[in-house]
Amino acid sequence: MKKILLIWDIDGTLINSMGSGRKAMEKAFFHKYNIKEGFKNVSMAGRLDWHIVRDALNNNKIVEENINDFFNVYGKMLKEELKNNSSPEILPGIKEFLEYTYKNENIYHVVGTGNCEIGARLKLSHLGLNHYFEIGGFGDEDLKRWELIDKVIDRAKKYYNIDFKKEDIYVIGDTPRDIKSSKKVGVKSVAVATGPYGFDELLKYKPDYIYHDFKDFRHFLEIMKIN
Repeated sequence: MKKILLIWDIDGTLINSMGSGRKAMEKAFFHKYNIKEGFKNVSMAGRLDWHIVRDALNNNKIVEENINDFFNVYGKMLKEELKNNSSPEILPGIKEFLEYTYKNENIYHVVGTGNCEIGARLKLSHLGLNHYFEIGGFGDEDLKRWELIDKVIDRAKKYYNIDFKKEDIYVIGDTPRDIKSSKKVGVKSVAVATGPYGFDELLKYKPDYIYHDFKDFRHFLEIMKIN
């Protein structure tokens, strides 16, 4: 039986954190550098946290050699933000799909996210999803999005000791960057219009598959030929 590797984006794909990440980043920036609105005019959707923070530092003319120091502060702020924010939610169909496939020995779930690892794990844990993802690729490094996906595929092959075939690897995300990165590494793209980009806008980037949301996840199972 073939082995399927599903590489999930987090924000806008698995969950809607209702701006908790951005708020925590702003608080961390103020805490560390005493600057308000440090991320003003910094694009975040589909990007790696490393680049997001680097842009904010450059915009504010701050020299910071170790971005991991910022991520540590951000983690503390995010934990507090999530604790006080009841609005983050799991997106439609996601919990049901993960629960349905979690114990299927032919399907493996990992994350491939722009979130730094501490941010990703906190967001997933807050909504009870963290245990579905043993490993992942995270936005802690100076990588391009496609390089992150390539890296997590290699990591999954080694971790599970499975030589996943490219035709059985799916990148699932809500932005054009997710689609482009999957095409770059030669795997399948699954776009879902639950983030900032609408269905028709994502369609322009020609994903292999596209959904309004994951409510009808059984259709995706049929595509993977897993039931």
